[in-house]
Amino acid sequence: MGSEGKSLILQQRVTQNDSANLHCREITLRLSADCRELVLSRYTEHYGPALVRWMERSHTVSVSDLFRWLVANGERGVMKSDG
Repeated sequence: MGSEGKSLILQQRVTQNDSANLHCREITLRLSADCRELVLSRYTEHYGPALVRWMERSHTVSVSDLFRWLVANGERGVMKSDG
């Protein structure tokens, strides 16, 4: 997986349905090199007697668009100071 910086691993799973097949999956979240985009990547590998297959899919969103969406749609909370 290509990465410009550190990634936060959201999920990492290895499953073996039988003795001949192995499935690996990893979901990561990272900032782009210029810190303007948030990138969610899903990487899977499948090992079997007849094949080795891998796939990576990435979804990207602008950090400023994400914050605008959070302000418009997020749950509001109020913090008070007793002073």
